[in-house]
Amino acid sequence: MNFSSYNFKLNGAQHLKDNGNLLALAAIPSGITVATVKAESYATTMARVIASAAMTGADVTLAADVNDLKITVNGKSIDPASTALVTDDLVLLILDTVNSEVIICQDATDRIVTNEVGDMVTIPALIAHVRELSAV
Repeated sequence: MNFSSYNFKLNGAQHLKDNGNLLALAAIPSGITVATVKAESYATTMARVIASAAMTGADVTLAADVNDLKITVNGKSIDPASTALVTDDLVLLILDTVNSEVIICQDATDRIVTNEVGDMVTIPALIAHVRELSAV
């Protein structure tokens, strides 16, 4: 379940670096499609978040990768605030909480997430590429 916001497409990776301020793990119930999640309200998206951590522009690295642009967002270890079932689809979100925008949604490895005392969810670095233009 991967998608990006219109602002990301229009303004590029710098939009992510300048505006992304929350890294979140969300649990999407079984049977819900990418199109549904992309069209959901920001409040519905936030209700699906099971773990989150603040981030800043310093957490985002933009670097050349041959002819492409590689975007890396630092991973974090987070104490979950809720749970995920084995049937849930886990996604990583980069959010702009000031403007209520889901900037990036990237699929994550599905697994059970518990909310026991001392449990931590380790979110690995999120990596995305902006590819070189190609002929049509």
